[in-house]
Amino acid sequence: MLLATAVLAPAGTAGRYSHAAAPSTPRAPAQRAVVRTELVPASSDGFDWLDAAAGFGLAIGLAAVVLLVAGGHRTRPAKSAS
Repeated sequence: MLLATAVLAPAGTAGRYSHAAAPSTPRAPAQRAVVRTELVPASSDGFDWLDAAAGFGLAIGLAAVVLLVAGGHRTRPAKSAS
């Protein structure tokens, strides 16, 4: 199985834009294109710490909920009658 994977891996990765794949039809050389860009002023002056804190708090809260739910489903050993 490992040998078959090693042999077939290069053929499996040869895609449309791969140099390993032989072109089915000859391609014309790429033509130049003019791309027009427009600079837009930023809506804020940079990193927003309040948004970062809110995202961090939400992530911690969701992680706590997941841990509580996952921890609540553990099976506890039955007490022996003695």
